[in-house]
Amino acid sequence: MTKTLHCSVLIAMICLVSCVGSQQSNTNPSILRPAENTPDFFVPTEGVSLDQSSCKSPMIDPRDGTQIVMVSSINGKGNYQVFPYKYGLKDGELLRLDCRTGQVIGIVKE
Repeated sequence: MTKTLHCSVLIAMICLVSCVGSQQSNTNPSILRPAENTPDFFVPTEGVSLDQSSCKSPMIDPRDGTQIVMVSSINGKGNYQVFPYKYGLKDGELLRLDCRTGQVIGIVKE
């Protein structure tokens, strides 16, 4: 009976560890914090369309025309410089967008 109890505890611990691991893989550790007062999505300049293959630059806040410029991109996510600082950014930080939708992901280190 003791062996069965030990096996049950071991199986429960393995399940717990695997669940925690899968939750951590869904988070983005490079995101410092959420951005503030952003539009629902940024849009590319007139005549340019968002697509599944590349990030666009500049992107524009459709509410007030603020332009943000891409500094880098990887795996469909673009890091954009915002000047003057808006959306809760500070010195040495960039705004990360989903390049397919223009939606804000969060603030990252430069």
